[in-house]
Amino acid sequence: MRILVVATDIVLPGRHGGSTHVRELVDHLGHHGETLLLASRGSSGPGIAPVGRPMRSFPAALRHADALRTFLDAGQVVHEFAPEVIYERCTSYGVGAMFSRELGIPLLSMVLDRRYSWLSLIQANRIVATDPSAVVPAAVRHKAVKVSWGANEGRFHPGIDGRTARDRFELGDAFVIGYAGTFRPWHGVDVLVRAMERLRDENMKVLLIGDGPGRADIEALVQSTGQRDRFVFTGAVDYGEVPELLAAVDIAAAPFEPRFHKGSRGAGFVLDPLKVFEYLALGKPSITVREPNIEALFRDEEDLLLVTPGSDRELAEAIARFERDRDFAAATAERGRTKVLARHTWGAHAKQLVGLFDEMLQGR
Repeated sequence: MRILVVATDIVLPGRHGGSTHVRELVDHLGHHGETLLLASRGSSGPGIAPVGRPMRSFPAALRHADALRTFLDAGQVVHEFAPEVIYERCTSYGVGAMFSRELGIPLLSMVLDRRYSWLSLIQANRIVATDPSAVVPAAVRHKAVKVSWGANEGRFHPGIDGRTARDRFELGDAFVIGYAGTFRPWHGVDVLVRAMERLRDENMKVLLIGDGPGRADIEALVQSTGQRDRFVFTGAVDYGEVPELLAAVDIAAAPFEPRFHKGSRGAGFVLDPLKVFEYLALGKPSITVREPNIEALFRDEEDLLLVTPGSDRELAEAIARFERDRDFAAATAERGRTKVLARHTWGAHAKQLVGLFDEMLQGR
């Protein structure tokens, strides 16, 4: 099977969730057939054609016009590759749909949020989303299939030694809370800072892995609360470095604030929590927010701990509970890891997609 993956707004290698999703998707689809990725300019690597560009900040009309330009620019490399099926990330605004129509081959369209082209939804044989009822329009929902993203269990596993990272960042004998991701309002890192202020008398530190547009605001909040010596900022790191850094922590937090995520407003949190899958794959006791999509994945107090989004009090209580009861923390982490390995790996996700590709090819 020859698979064309269209993600023209994503740069690879990259350091955010979208890059992780596309990298793991392409790698694991590659176990089932030859792949070609149409990515953003600035991308590099085997099997990648850097033809697109990020258009998030542009008006919708320009996004669609740019998709036509990308379609024309990518024509030669796509024709030479001769794909049999196409997977299109919704933020490519119809590039995959245009190739599907031109070549007469099936299209699988992934809808992430409300950024998409109706051309893609109409042309698609199947539409996949982590929460179809929230993000796929009713008119085409009959084509939608629920999927789950996951962790790379080969990268994220409990056998990684975190002592080097603990020494590097001078974490000492502190109880360490970890966070890995982008500094944007909807990731809720400010909630973690305020939670730690409630625990200021405890021997605890926080390892913040990553970077982003909100980092300066978080650093200022840490400074204003008098906690500069408790927070360690690693800065931007490559995806391959993240497991070793997270291995240094005792527990991990993902304090999302869905009200600040544009695609989740009014619909509830619509994204699969990649960082939570990775935390648990590492065997780390984990804390995240109580939202319907997360409660559908994990059980509170069984696989992890859930708190109300935005509640620094509940987050502080959850951190303190894990610190006081290490056996309970370890038991939740083990059950959470078992669930991730059974249901939420990139290998399982790719296998589901390939099943849909086969179905579309047979029904053509």
